[in-house]
Amino acid sequence: MNNVYDIKENRPAPVWTRFLFPLFVLAVVIIILATGFYTVDSGEEAVVLRFGSHVETVTTSGLKWKIPLIDRVYKVKVSEVKRLEFGFRTIKEGAAAEYQDVHAESLMLTGDENLINVETIVQFRIVDIEKFLFEVTKGEEALRVAAEATIRRVVANHPMDAALTEDKLSIQQEIRDDLQAISDSYHLGISITAVQLQDVYPPVEVNDAFKDVASAREDRSSYINQSETYANEIIPQARGNAAEAINQAKAFKERRIAEATGDVALFNSMLAEYKLGKEVTRTRLYLEMMEEILPGIKVYIVDEQGSTIKWLPMQGGGSN
Repeated sequence: MNNVYDIKENRPAPVWTRFLFPLFVLAVVIIILATGFYTVDSGEEAVVLRFGSHVETVTTSGLKWKIPLIDRVYKVKVSEVKRLEFGFRTIKEGAAAEYQDVHAESLMLTGDENLINVETIVQFRIVDIEKFLFEVTKGEEALRVAAEATIRRVVANHPMDAALTEDKLSIQQEIRDDLQAISDSYHLGISITAVQLQDVYPPVEVNDAFKDVASAREDRSSYINQSETYANEIIPQARGNAAEAINQAKAFKERRIAEATGDVALFNSMLAEYKLGKEVTRTRLYLEMMEEILPGIKVYIVDEQGSTIKWLPMQGGGSN
């Protein structure tokens, strides 16, 4: 019985089983190769590391491929404007936004040795992904430390009134310029897009006094505006009156000069006649003067004894 041949046990394996292992290996290879594909979205850039060394920077979006299990890809949104908050934190965004104060960050010393709370927003964008990832460890944390130091230094260079009122814009610009210079010196690969003093206010203990000062400043500004408005109204009017007076004076001057010129010409002509015949000219002038005077007056003739008075009617031509 031991020599009986068992067909089931000794029949050869099916042909298709020979391909199981190669198919398995092929499937594994395909899966591994497929894991090498990755996408770079719009507004993103990527760097590829091979065995820990930087081998490629990808700046275009689309489907890309790396060597599976060997290459590592780090993607960064270079178009995104990020923000750092100092003196407060945003707990909830949107219409019903919620914030939390961080007094340890906001309390600062001004140039005139006063304490003031300054809440600041720093906005930045990554412009060089290689520097941002490889030049400095934890570049965003380094930027936060540099930004807080810069804000405190700039505020300390200005008096409290400047930070509270009129110099906010210049302080913001100064912080931005200084922080950009520091970022460049640290090779952070970051562009500071904006710095905004979100809220500047005095400590609670002296808040009432500062409100009084602010109210006084508003009153002063109101009075200045009223004065400027009055000046803008009265000055043109005064200039108009002055111009009118000057024009009248010039006209009077020209008229008097013309009259004087005519009188001089008349006098010169009379002088020439007078030199030719003094008695005749004198008599003519006397008679002309009488012709102008006598028609407008009544003439009474009295003799030497004063007894007889005769009235000569000179009006109406004196025909009688």
